[in-house]
Amino acid sequence: MADDSLKMRKEIEAFKQSTAKLSDKINAAGDLWRDSSYSTLKVQIGELAKNSRTVVEGGERVSSSTDRFFAIAAEDV
Repeated sequence: MADDSLKMRKEIEAFKQSTAKLSDKINAAGDLWRDSSYSTLKVQIGELAKNSRTVVEGGERVSSSTDRFFAIAAEDV
């Protein structure tokens, strides 16, 4: 069961890294692109980043809760 939590944490970290990489690439492209389509894309990526933070925070809470649940379940009663 702890393996599930560890796997979830790894997936959350991979998701976090992917969204950060996407954001970094879009920001770097800003040096090359100066049109309205880029501005629209940048706004949309900003929204994606905000929503991604919500997903990551939720995933971290679930993972932490899972760890606590299994710790309690493993206690001798």
